Formats: sequence, structure tokens, C-alpha cells
Amino acid sequence: MGEAERNDKARAILLYSGGLDSALASELLLRAGLDVLCVQFESVFFPPRHARGYGPPGDTVRADISEEMVRLVRDPQYGLGKNANPCLDCKQMMYSKAWEIAQTHGGDFIATGEVLGQRPMSQNLPAFRRMEKGAGVPGLVVRPLSGKLLPPTIPEQAGLVNRADMLDLHGRSRKPQIELAAKWGIEDYPTPAGGCKLTDPQFARRALRLRDMGCLSVANVRAAHCGRFFELGERAFVLVGRNHEDNVRLLASAPEDALVLQLDSGPGPLACLLGEPDAEQLDRARRLVVRYSRFRDLPPDQVRADGVARARQQFQATAQQMGHSAGPTGSRGQG
Repeated sequence: MGEAERNDKARAILLYSGGLDSALASELLLRAGLDVLCVQFESVFFPPRHARGYGPPGDTVRADISEEMVRLVRDPQYGLGKNANPCLDCKQMMYSKAWEIAQTHGGDFIATGEVLGQRPMSQNLPAFRRMEKGAGVPGLVVRPLSGKLLPPTIPEQAGLVNRADMLDLHGRSRKPQIELAAKWGIEDYPTPAGGCKLTDPQFARRALRLRDMGCLSVANVRAAHCGRFFELGERAFVLVGRNHEDNVRLLASAPEDALVLQLDSGPGPLACLLGEPDAEQLDRARRLVVRYSRFRDLPPDQVRADGVARARQQFQATAQQMGHSAGPTGSRGQG
């Protein structure tokens, strides 16, 4: 929907993650009589989410910001949070992109589901001001869930938003949001922990190791969601599938320049070798495939290395022979 198609309502460009807070912010703005255009960003670190029975209202702009997120993890202006999360840089970048979208979609201001004091690093007044200034949108971000506790924004001063329609939520407790969601019929919303993988300690360690090895890329991060992670050297690592499902996911997400390792004959784990491996590192990766198979006495030369395209062709052929969509199977346990 462009400027020519606008009605006479003020339009909020809402950063919509699909979590509880952004769903409540969307509903609140709609109940206040505003036009809401949702912007849903996704990346290799956070997939799109939705509460059951409540998707983004009306038109939604979706954008993949994986490349931008990788750059922020690699070199954050404001540093990282507890794990590998560049929260301040991430939100500042989202403000900036949302404002760009506002210019082409008739938006009057940006809105978010942020709650004052909910997150110590990024959801406090100094952080809000810093991020807005860095994004070039000072005073143009409305936070309706905590609006009564925050200084008046430009949209309020211009009469586009009424402070009486906003809430005074603050702190880390989600009880008020849960009660409001029940009242408004918003159900089965994702948990906060199900959002950004960079806040997960185990995945964050992988991301930071990839960064320090010089291997942090969108393709490598996508693959690193699967399997066991083994660092082989300064610029090489291998991912070894834990079970059948992991093997299938690993093969589907393998970068095109990866080497796919699996046993010559018999079931076993599938592995993806990435980076710039040398012959010694390739041998070590083969030994890991044997180690996590049922055939631990096999010599490593019984593990073949194929390009991704060939490995996928073999996968399809094996699936047809077995009469289902099976991939390589037989890895040991979940270790």
C-alpha cells in the first residue's frame, strides 16, 4: 500500500516480530484507530513467528536482513550482550530500515512492542534515545505498551497518537501482557526464548567461533544450526549429524562449497566440512564420521567426500530405493 492508497488515519510502521509484545502493540494501535503496516524482519538468527489466531493485520512488508545481521555480529558498534546478541545495533538498524519503508509506504512514525525495563541492555530510556539518534529517527518511535511512562514523542505532539490510548507496562514480568492477550483472544504466542538464536548460549558459542575463525557468513550460519560442531583449525570446521533428522537438515542447509562426508557403505552420520580445509583436516573430519557411526573400526578412507550437488543426488536415489524420503541414517545417539 503506497501513499496514494492511504486513508485519512495516521499510519504506524510497526516492527512486528510475531511475539507477544508486538502482537499486543499491533492490537492496541488498531483499537486506537490507527492504520498499521507491519514490518517483519527475519534472518538466519531469527525466523518469522506468529501467535495462533493472530497474524499481522492487513498488508505486511517482510524483509530478510541476514547479511546485515552477520555484519553486526562481526563488528557491533555498541558491543554484544550476554551471548552473541548485538541488541542495540540490531534494533537501531531495524529503526533505520523501518523508516526507509515508511517513506515509500506513507508511514507517519515507527512503533514497536518494546517494554521499558524488560531488557537491561536495550530497553531503557538512554538506550532508546541512543538507538533512535543512531538511526536518524529521534522522537519518531512510539512504544505503545510503555508510552505513558516515556517522554512525549513527535507523533504525540502532532496529535497523531493519544497518550490515553497507551499503556504503562514496565519491567520483566509478563503477567500484564498475558492477561491482556487472554482478554483480546491472542493465543499460543511464541515464548521469548524462541526468538533470536544469538541469545542462546550454545548457539552463540558457535557464532562467535565462526566469527573468530573468519568463517562467519550467512551460508555457514544457516548450516551451523544443525549437527555437532567441531573446529578443525583457523579456517575450517565440520558439522556432524546427530541422527537421521539432523542428517536431512544438514544436507538441505549445506552451502554449495561444502564437502559432504558419509560412509561408503552402510548407514552412518552425514557431515559437512566447511571453510578452507587442508588434507589433514579432511582426514580428521573423516575420522569424526567414523567415530559417531556404528562402525568405529572402519578406516577413514571408507568415508567418501562429495560435493553438495552430488550428495543430494545420491540422497534422492537412496530415498527412491528405500521407498521414502530417507537420508543417510544410523548415527549414534544424540551426543
